[in-house]
Amino acid sequence: MRLTQELHKIRAHLLHYASLLDDFIQTVEFVQETINPAMEIESEAYRDNSNKLLARECAHLREQINRLQTSREMWDKRLQNVMHLV
Repeated sequence: MRLTQELHKIRAHLLHYASLLDDFIQTVEFVQETINPAMEIESEAYRDNSNKLLARECAHLREQINRLQTSREMWDKRLQNVMHLV
């Protein structure tokens, strides 16, 4: 009985982790899409360079988030298999 309770706790943590990753994706997209008013005073070349850098870093963050989501899904499937065995 105790093992089943612990497995359910782990599953709850994995579900919470999934929602945190979804929130993180939304935050990265917001940062990438929102215009920074402070950049308006800079030169066009500086803005272009900054926008390219921001786009590259946001793409990298999205790749890492996707990797974490895939890993979380794998752990969730493994946990479901263990729960069925128990």
